[in-house]
Amino acid sequence: MINKLPLLKRIIFPAILSFVISPSINAQISHGGSPINWGDATYQPTFEMHEMPNVDLDALAIEDAVTDQHKEAPWRFGVEQEVAFNLENSGTWTFEEGMHVWRLGFNCPNALNVSFMLSRFVLPKEAQLYVYNAQRTAFLGSFTLENNKDWEGLSLGVLDGSSMILEYHESPASYGMGEIEVNQVIHGYRSLLNHQDAVLAEMADRLGPFGNSGACNINVNCPEGADWQTEKRSVALIVNGGSAYCTGALINNTANDGTPYFLTANHCIGTPNTWVYYFNHESSSCSGTTGPTNQSVSGGSLLVQNGGSDFALIELSSAPPASYNVEYAGWDHSGATPSSAVGIHHPSGDLKKICFENNAPYQSSTGGAQVWWINQWELGVTEPGSSGSPLFDQNHRIIGQLYGGAAACSGSSNNGQYDFYGRFNVSWGLGASQYLDPLNTGVSTLDSYPTNAVPGAGCMDPTACNYDPTATSDNGSCVNNDVCGICGGDGSSCSGCTDPTSCNYDSSATVDDGSCIGNGVDVTFTILTDNYPGETTWSVTDASGATIMSGGPYSGSATTYTSTACVETGCYNVTINDSYGDGICCAYGEGSYSITSDGNTLVTGGEFVSTETTNFCVTAGGTDTPGCTNNQACNYNSEATIDNGSCTYAAIGYDCGGNCIQDLDEDGICDACEEFDLIVTDCECSFIDPATYTVFFTEVDEVNCLIIEECYCVCNNDSDNDGVCDENEIAGCDDPEACNFEPLSTDYELCDYQSCTCTGDINGDGVITVADVLLVLSEFGCLSGCTADVDGDTYVNVADILLLLAAFGTAC
Repeated sequence: MINKLPLLKRIIFPAILSFVISPSINAQISHGGSPINWGDATYQPTFEMHEMPNVDLDALAIEDAVTDQHKEAPWRFGVEQEVAFNLENSGTWTFEEGMHVWRLGFNCPNALNVSFMLSRFVLPKEAQLYVYNAQRTAFLGSFTLENNKDWEGLSLGVLDGSSMILEYHESPASYGMGEIEVNQVIHGYRSLLNHQDAVLAEMADRLGPFGNSGACNINVNCPEGADWQTEKRSVALIVNGGSAYCTGALINNTANDGTPYFLTANHCIGTPNTWVYYFNHESSSCSGTTGPTNQSVSGGSLLVQNGGSDFALIELSSAPPASYNVEYAGWDHSGATPSSAVGIHHPSGDLKKICFENNAPYQSSTGGAQVWWINQWELGVTEPGSSGSPLFDQNHRIIGQLYGGAAACSGSSNNGQYDFYGRFNVSWGLGASQYLDPLNTGVSTLDSYPTNAVPGAGCMDPTACNYDPTATSDNGSCVNNDVCGICGGDGSSCSGCTDPTSCNYDSSATVDDGSCIGNGVDVTFTILTDNYPGETTWSVTDASGATIMSGGPYSGSATTYTSTACVETGCYNVTINDSYGDGICCAYGEGSYSITSDGNTLVTGGEFVSTETTNFCVTAGGTDTPGCTNNQACNYNSEATIDNGSCTYAAIGYDCGGNCIQDLDEDGICDACEEFDLIVTDCECSFIDPATYTVFFTEVDEVNCLIIEECYCVCNNDSDNDGVCDENEIAGCDDPEACNFEPLSTDYELCDYQSCTCTGDINGDGVITVADVLLVLSEFGCLSGCTADVDGDTYVNVADILLLLAAFGTAC
């Protein structure tokens, strides 16, 4: 059944981005094996096939006619089509040859080639992925867990043809553990890599005589390139999705250690982690149109970039293997003007080409960058896709990388236009130096590695043991004999322990290096590897952490390896690691390891997860008893004569039995701090005698390690139980109309309404007069409700008249 899903079609012109995405990625190197029944023409499995949309070749041709003129833009060869197919929502599962097999096919009508981007690629052990064409004549893979990477994706290389199949295998033990998701299918409408005769014949109107570049380009293996066979091995084609993105070159550093630094142009930078770097894609002859495509590395990390010279330095995810026979190009950052220049590049994604400038380039600036300016190439040109390619001086050293220009073919001739390259001497001061001169040598020139391509370079010091009388330029390689008489040696070839009584006695040593161990014993580490020996490493360290012996990763599965070292008596740690996290026993093989000494087995193991560390002690003649010798430890051993680092101690606040020994606030939480800070709260009780009535108590903040001395205020005498101590009570009437009103009253008393008034001023005119006497006489004999009751006894009688007369004439 053909299952068609909605597709979001995106025609690719990768933007020239400036952000950094740099997770580490493994080299796209296959790990053996083949698809099921490969080579059996009668084998025809059935599986789900997806029909991809057509691409509009006419519209693409119009766009390409414009952009192909600009070498700053990548040379487009394919259209990226967005999909979302994974092991769960697509494909067909079968069980064949003891493996669970998943297949998913794609047909891209009229495509010349197809490639894939996997947004998820996380494989377990015993799992493999292959990609092959429908004719079953070519495949890529296997891709295994060794291709897993931090960003959990993978860019797959290009295969010629229009129909491709993904085939994934899982063993029963790993079934359901793998993750694969295809997020892009790249429909190649222009040939990029292998231009097979059938493809060339069918699409001749789309291709030039040398693949996809102009007819005036020169294959690097033409006679003109004979002197540049070393440098060419540093140059690689960069492919990203549907574009032959740019060119770049491996570049040497002063350590000459093969670190895979890769120089290209700043304007090329997008996502180097998804790039595929093709090495040695070149014709073996001058007129050939095909070249190998099976030597690639997938992914890299951007280290530094700068538009001031349009440079970018990348570290590839892994060094190209020895079988690629690559070269790390030399360089010159002196800024000296060269007498001539050579460019090696991949124009329009084509086979490797070479171009020559027989005159001296000159310094200039354009687009904000400092550049070397090429007025006109004498032989060959550059094109889109050449961007980032190296410019070599007459000494075969890189002095820049291609930024842009107008040079191109005009038929089979050079159009006579210019090109410009970002200057390497400017890049040096913009960040390249910290990577390319890790030894801080300060040299301004460096030759290529591992081959020295500069004729006449060598040691010119006649006192050096490697003096070269034929050398015409000194390359800084001069060395002297060491104490052993070895030229350039470090003295190790004849140095060692010369004491025959030491366990590390070296009978071949003539110079004692002070390494003799007088009271030592031999310790042997033995390991039986599992089915994935490349995951296993181990080390033995002493009490200071110094490594005494180590080993791994290994190459042989189910193989026994032994290592023996003479060590001083004492205690050591052996640590074994498994990078996959499943130990060495017993899911994928019956691996094990041991430490032995004097016939005694000190350590054994094999079943662990990612790492396991075990302490052991070695003694001379068995006279020592290892154990904990600290009498403050919970496991103190009074019979131990040598401490083996095994002492354990009670946690703070607890005894060795795990019992809490301090809980100051008795809250059931152990006070398990090594030190406490004390905070005392100042109590301000408003009592007559605070010391008598203040209650102090302690709280403990176990989290922040604080002891808090706090208090609260209480009183012993409160006869009316109103919460106010008796000695602090305030008596008074609570009626604001009363003479004895007390707003702060806490203890009620009888309200007085008379003492604060003018007694006898009955009419309220402020003076006691005859009028007041007449009012009393008018109510004389009143028994209740009397207004003239002067003495307040509710009656108006003689007593009231006497009081009134006593105050007669008084002004209130």
